[in-house]
Amino acid sequence: MNQDMIDVIRTLLSGRQYVFSLFHSILGAEPTRAMLEAASSEESMQAISLFDSEDNGAAKALQAALLPCRGLDDAAADRIRMEYTRLFLGPEDLPAPPWESVYMTKERAIFQESMLIIRSWFQKYGYLPAGYPNFPDDHISLLVHFIELTCGVALERLQAGSMAQLRETLRDQKSFEEKHMLNWFPRYTEDMKGSDGVFYPVFAAAMTDFVAQDVQLIDEMLGCLA
Repeated sequence: MNQDMIDVIRTLLSGRQYVFSLFHSILGAEPTRAMLEAASSEESMQAISLFDSEDNGAAKALQAALLPCRGLDDAAADRIRMEYTRLFLGPEDLPAPPWESVYMTKERAIFQESMLIIRSWFQKYGYLPAGYPNFPDDHISLLVHFIELTCGVALERLQAGSMAQLRETLRDQKSFEEKHMLNWFPRYTEDMKGSDGVFYPVFAAAMTDFVAQDVQLIDEMLGCLA
């Protein structure tokens, strides 16, 4: 593989790592005004624009979802924070539960078999989420965090010239996204649409489209590494 292609793959991996870190920040805790401003910053927009495509509008949709977070006043930031509390913490029943297990069982219960499968993925890459073992591993914020972290692993393997291991990591990312993200993110997004939220339903839909595009991008990178 020539140096130009290595540089392209490095840029794509770094960009993916950054974008999935945004997903983790937005979904993983009550948002602060500073975090929302960072997510909508010019740096974030430029990172997302790496994945802009004439054939796919996922990147533009994600930028559009984040732009309302730019220039927030305290009242607007508080509204987004309250929306997060209602959609992710309660105390009322959550209109769009953020766990894979809920969408895999008729009982819509957490701590199910699918969560244990995800835990085995995490263990393969030495990822021990905060709150383990009492917090469900299949929370949406942990799934996107896993992709962020494995992008870091992929970058290390690219830097070391370990192309076989790099291909393994990319194949693992693709399998994880297909089996543990895209298998329920669309239904989660539909539930979000009925939640009366303003920011998070739009963001969730854009993120789902971005993950679907990411699977295609991984295929393209694997093709270059063949």
